[in-house]
Amino acid sequence: MLVQNPSKIFKSDFAIWKQENGCQIREIITEKEHLNLRKVTEIVFDENGKYHFQSTENCNLIILVLYGEILIENIKKQISADQIFTLKSTETKILTLNNNFESEKADVLIIELKAEEADNFTNIKNLNIVYRNSFIPIAENFDYPNFIGLYDGRKEDTYTLNQYGKTIFGMVLNGAFEFQNRLMENRDAILLNEIETLEFEALSENALILFLEI
Repeated sequence: MLVQNPSKIFKSDFAIWKQENGCQIREIITEKEHLNLRKVTEIVFDENGKYHFQSTENCNLIILVLYGEILIENIKKQISADQIFTLKSTETKILTLNNNFESEKADVLIIELKAEEADNFTNIKNLNIVYRNSFIPIAENFDYPNFIGLYDGRKEDTYTLNQYGKTIFGMVLNGAFEFQNRLMENRDAILLNEIETLEFEALSENALILFLEI
């Protein structure tokens, strides 16, 4: 029988959304939840949506476009669906994100973590999921192990943590999973503590999951 580790689940059905500058915004995780994981924010842009995201100093940042395309004005970067934008910075930054399409919406996930090493760089990587039913690193030169996986229904997988005592942040981007014996559905997120091995099973076809070891 699988022992359930301490956890906190953030159900998308119970999310509180706020509206700002043509965007729907939900703060999935705030800095109160975990010292290393500062923020997890989902933003749905209307056709004319604009969002100002303020990161803190000494941060690691992942921006994942779930659908659509955005333009990051401050650094003149266009980010499309299936691309990963990463930033490491020792300084506080305000990133202005615009929906880059006039007739379509966009959905963006922003993950901010505390940097373990001082550094400054930006990078854009195409997210080519070549192999199904396995986890694939998504952001290189990052302080935290990070993975994404596309799974067929009823496929199972196991991940052994690199370091004992770390926490897992996981989020279902599409479909449904049984995640360490807990049901997680589309856009649900979880923090799992005191864990050595992560076990999960896809409950739907084309189920997409993201997780980080923090």
